Amino acid sequence: MKTIRSLLPIFFYFLSLPVFAQTSDLAGLQSKLTVDCKSIRGHATRIVAEATTQEFNHDVAAAHLNQVDKYQAAMEVDLKATSDLLNKEQREKVNSEMKFLLQTCKRVGEGVRALQKEFDKKNPDISAVRQTAAEIRNHMTQGAEVHERMKKKLGIL
Repeated sequence: MKTIRSLLPIFFYFLSLPVFAQTSDLAGLQSKLTVDCKSIRGHATRIVAEATTQEFNHDVAAAHLNQVDKYQAAMEVDLKATSDLLNKEQREKVNSEMKFLLQTCKRVGEGVRALQKEFDKKNPDISAVRQTAAEIRNHMTQGAEVHERMKKKLGIL
């Protein structure tokens, strides 16, 4: 009987490992999503700033657009990985936030494609560039707020 009592803590330790591993992986993904949101918003802000100056520098704006595109693709991957990692209870808790973030990611992708088309023109419409980049920034501002709410619901601070 004494041996069983001494083995119980070890037994409970091994039972808890999958939960801790899932929490660690989930926290890591949420950290990546935070970086994705902040990076998209930051680079979109730089495109807005570039489109506000008197001398629009196409190359600088295009470099920032490439970064927005890169982080938007990473966001899609991280959202999919998050969805795959959530258990049923967690999925129910954050269902509306996940849907919102997926929609935000889709809108950012549409904005990237619109900006790419504009940048392909010989003389891009600077006001359209500024407007589209501002929309991307605004989508990500809302997305970042929703993501913070999702992290709180998941117990990740």
